[in-house]
Amino acid sequence: MQTAPLPWRLWQKIIFRFTFLLLGSSTYFCWVMMFYFANSVSPRLAFNPTSPFKLLVGPFFWLDRHISHTGYDPKIHDAFPQDDHFGVVFYLSLVLLAIVGSLAWSLLDKKRQQYDRLLFWFRLYIRYILAMIMFAYGIFKFIPVQMTYPSIVDLLTPLGEQTRFTILWNFMGVAPGYMMLTGLSEIASSLLLLNRRSLVLGYLVQLGVLINVVAFNLLYNVPVKMFSTQLLIYDLFLISPYCYRLFQLFFGGQAVALTEPGYTFLSRGKKYGLAGVLAGVPFLLFCLDTVGAKRIYNREQANGHRQKLYEVTSFIATDTLPPLLTDTLRWKRFAFAYTNYAVIFDMKDKKDLYECDADSSKQTFTLHDGKDTLHWPVFHYTYPTGDQLQLSGKWKGRNINVSLRSIPIDSMVVNKEKAKWVLD
Repeated sequence: MQTAPLPWRLWQKIIFRFTFLLLGSSTYFCWVMMFYFANSVSPRLAFNPTSPFKLLVGPFFWLDRHISHTGYDPKIHDAFPQDDHFGVVFYLSLVLLAIVGSLAWSLLDKKRQQYDRLLFWFRLYIRYILAMIMFAYGIFKFIPVQMTYPSIVDLLTPLGEQTRFTILWNFMGVAPGYMMLTGLSEIASSLLLLNRRSLVLGYLVQLGVLINVVAFNLLYNVPVKMFSTQLLIYDLFLISPYCYRLFQLFFGGQAVALTEPGYTFLSRGKKYGLAGVLAGVPFLLFCLDTVGAKRIYNREQANGHRQKLYEVTSFIATDTLPPLLTDTLRWKRFAFAYTNYAVIFDMKDKKDLYECDADSSKQTFTLHDGKDTLHWPVFHYTYPTGDQLQLSGKWKGRNINVSLRSIPIDSMVVNKEKAKWVLD
């Protein structure tokens, strides 16, 4: 005999309405990120994740001027909710929306006794959102592309000049095996969430994973602290009904049931439709994420092999300039790093990064320096020998002729070091 659902108390209904509106609206960010990851399957499907947020710029600017007062300025702040002014306004606006919406909902729906059925479907929705977004992050670590191996620019930057964020990225990238292990943990916990029999285990594993992610982001100043905290809140919301039973299980040694009431459709068509959506959407996203991560990995590997580092052997600007540390015109090194970027190191090893266009037919390199395209530096290049590069052009208003010698990247200590069971 099935018992009738118990009526909820007023405070329970208010908290549910607020949580439903806040967490439900925040999943908009998750869908944007999942679409962004899925679009990496092909370079032709370039997707700018700021585009879906541009419609919110005007309302957010008004809300910030009249309510939030965080200093958000659309002219200087990107329309993307990272750990910046837009991110603060984004989450504060969602909280405000949830407060106003839950109050209006409470006034319009006074007679409702409980939301058991809606809570079940909402928890199912949040569970799948968390599983799909964490799988995307996991596969981009398991196929090591999220934190790439340090570039030659990173290797030439003194540790004291690197930010905590850069140190973390290089720390993860220099040992891809560890990154793959963390990615495997995220993938495993995501897959556990897709089965009702293993979902509580998935919540627990996901909890450990997300606490570690939030700690890394917070303590190493990674600019996704708010978003990772959002995902942690999702997991805490999902695991909260089981907390007392888990306490009894682990600390009281009692046998507990971790099942929860379920709902389904009576119509066979709706049942099959729901099963198709719950199986098809994650499977499609998982496939796109995996293929996209593999393609990015192949591209990054190719870009890594194209990196070149040169040492300046001769720098002529009317006269040959000696390698003095006080010289502000002469270069010390020149490098091709990342994707389509050139790096110039001055005599004090201060580096300037420029987007670089190469024209093999004209044998020129064009450095993107500012918005004035007419005054971008253009250098004609030749390769006198396999390990030499000759550049000529105009730099800081003066005609220069630069001779450079290739430096083997493998000569850097970190590239030689290998993990050993027994140290020498």
